[in-house]
Amino acid sequence: MDNEKIKLPSGKSDRIVIRSNNDQHVLFQVFRSIYPQHWSGYKEIFDHHHPDIEISGIVSGRGTYYCEGVEYGFQAGDVFLHCVNDQHCFHKIDPAQQLIMVVFRFDQRMIWSQGRDWTENEYMQLFMENSGIGHHILHTSKEAQTICTLLQESFDECMNQEHAYEMIVKAKLLTILANLVRYFYNDLPKITLKVNPKHKLAVEKSMEYITRNLDLDITLDSLAEAAHMSRSYYSTIFKKLNGVSVWDYITNQRIDKAEQMLETTDIPVIEISENCGFNNISNFNRAFRKITGGTPRDYRKSFILREEKDNAH
Repeated sequence: MDNEKIKLPSGKSDRIVIRSNNDQHVLFQVFRSIYPQHWSGYKEIFDHHHPDIEISGIVSGRGTYYCEGVEYGFQAGDVFLHCVNDQHCFHKIDPAQQLIMVVFRFDQRMIWSQGRDWTENEYMQLFMENSGIGHHILHTSKEAQTICTLLQESFDECMNQEHAYEMIVKAKLLTILANLVRYFYNDLPKITLKVNPKHKLAVEKSMEYITRNLDLDITLDSLAEAAHMSRSYYSTIFKKLNGVSVWDYITNQRIDKAEQMLETTDIPVIEISENCGFNNISNFNRAFRKITGGTPRDYRKSFILREEKDNAH
């Protein structure tokens, strides 16, 4: 596996990104954020969401957190769970305590990919549409305490990067998920997610094809045909497994590739747009802003400034 360390712009934060060797899609990322004091007080609620599952633990601080239209009071030791595309952000941060959190964000494929049949059913129930489970686990529960410890250990493993750390982090993720299943057991849907293993493998291979060919004109017909499914069945299985539509997944992967190119090359934005499969710069800018909240040029500028600041230290 390849990995890269990226500094985040808000406050002090280290992020470790682990990518698949097969097609370079993001398997998971772990980061710890320390928010500066000037972040305290009320914050404007904004549309922050992403195509990954996110589990976060509050190390210190208190305030209110906004998720899917509901506000939750939080304090140290609390855990939050966000499924694919859940809208979430801080709404109020108490100035009396510095806010620190550890976050584990991962691709849903890590759960259902082939070779995990012994775990997937209950784990997948956590992230099914309309599952009915909550987003907040109080610090008073033993599961929250265990999850917070595992999140911190996962972050430390990624920062130290000793031999086989990726395997250890994956094992910790499975333990985190098991604790979530235990906590939400009575609220989990009693529907078993059943997908033919051959169809799962076909969908996974189609996802690898997508990631390797983001510069091409990818069509639903070609993906469904390669998977030996009808268009409608392929679309249904794809969303059931990944929590997003085929087109949303393709767009998210294209923007991820664009972010990589903006960080690692000086290729003009319009060429990056073409290399990532967008037929015009307007569509690229619109998709980039929808997912990241800013423009490609602003993203590149902010990354360069962060790099210069880090190098100066």
